[in-house]
Amino acid sequence: MRIHFSDLVRPKQAAKYLTRGAAELNLATVHEALARALGYRDWYELSIFTKPNSSATTEHISLDDALRIILELADALALPEADVQHAVSRARLLRATPWSIDEHMVLRTSFWRQRVFGPPGRGKPGTIVRDKAYGSRSPAYLRYPGRPTYLLFDTGFGERADFEVATPRSPLQDFVPSRIWLPYGVWKLSDGSEVVFSRDYLPMWRISNDRTERIAPWLWIKGIVEEIHFASPGTATWASGSVREKAVGYLQRHRISELPRLTDIMPYLFAPQVESLPDGVARLYATRRGIEAQTPYAELNTRILV
Repeated sequence: MRIHFSDLVRPKQAAKYLTRGAAELNLATVHEALARALGYRDWYELSIFTKPNSSATTEHISLDDALRIILELADALALPEADVQHAVSRARLLRATPWSIDEHMVLRTSFWRQRVFGPPGRGKPGTIVRDKAYGSRSPAYLRYPGRPTYLLFDTGFGERADFEVATPRSPLQDFVPSRIWLPYGVWKLSDGSEVVFSRDYLPMWRISNDRTERIAPWLWIKGIVEEIHFASPGTATWASGSVREKAVGYLQRHRISELPRLTDIMPYLFAPQVESLPDGVARLYATRRGIEAQTPYAELNTRILV
């Protein structure tokens, strides 16, 4: 499938975002990989086939096609799929309007199913199972089978007796746990910016002068002058109902429809000796060490990077 463009603005922007993903990548290499993923022999062919006033760039490209392009780019450039997804999204490469949070989740869970978990099966980590305890029938990812059985629910880790967990005959829909993408509150900093944090008090987004940026979850935020929670004091529920709506509304007001870098820890939550989300963050940091620029508002969180 060949993707047509009216000019090279979006492909060039995507190439710049992709180049930032790894220091060893040069722009020419990224141009060639991008051209091939979009259906062209090389960057030159892409450039000569641009058509002014073409409406092709505003046409809806299916998530299946987007998935194929992102995976091809990730393989060609040896970049994490999540980083490629972010670059393609920020550049509006495949659609003039941004993908919604739900669409980003569909793409992310498709990566996980294809590249991390594989097909579901009884007793296989990464399979979506049913929690039968207390009659809830809630879906959860199977982390480790056994006695007890370890699960990853929408709201975090949990344990169940083996007979309280059922593997459905028909696979259940994958999901991105709220624990790794849904905001829990906001820190206001002395420089006037705001940092959105997760239920585990891990940073996700920084908002400054109407500019948003993803923040590495292994950073310790400095200069906090106020902490605000979306849930009222004493409220136990944070991932559903009006509290969830308030958190999602905050993202929408700031035009944040992408997923935070905290979601990149998902594959590591199924690794041995990972007993908490900060453990997963430490595993992720070990693979990304050295790529973060120094910032005046944050430093490495040595409490989790031990």
